[in-house]
Amino acid sequence: MKTLEQRENDMLKTILENKSGFAWCLMLTFAVMLVPDMAAATGGGGGGGGSTIAKVLCNVVSWFNGPVGKGIATLAIIVIGVGALMGKVSWGMAIIVGVGVAVIFGADTVVDELASGGAEGDVAGCDGAGDI
Repeated sequence: MKTLEQRENDMLKTILENKSGFAWCLMLTFAVMLVPDMAAATGGGGGGGGSTIAKVLCNVVSWFNGPVGKGIATLAIIVIGVGALMGKVSWGMAIIVGVGVAVIFGADTVVDELASGGAEGDVAGCDGAGDI
């Protein structure tokens, strides 16, 4: 049975012999070193609460529910509708796109309703997400 040192040496030899593997390991190492502290999501209070992740997720939700999401949904429905009328897209696909748009725009309401148990207010806490 090989010792830990022998296994490490074998692994290092394999990486160094495989040039592309060594390049990928090197790039991954530099990418991890260049990650800013804010991306580590340690939170502003130092307690590791993950407030940065919450802000990012709330911003993504606001993009989908805001003007950007409405514009993309409108274009998708127009393109799929025209394609369905011309016979290039099946009506089933058109219905799937419509249901998908409804799910995306209704997800926030459904999550708030399920999380609150029927209480009023924004349970998700994305009202004052702001920019990071």
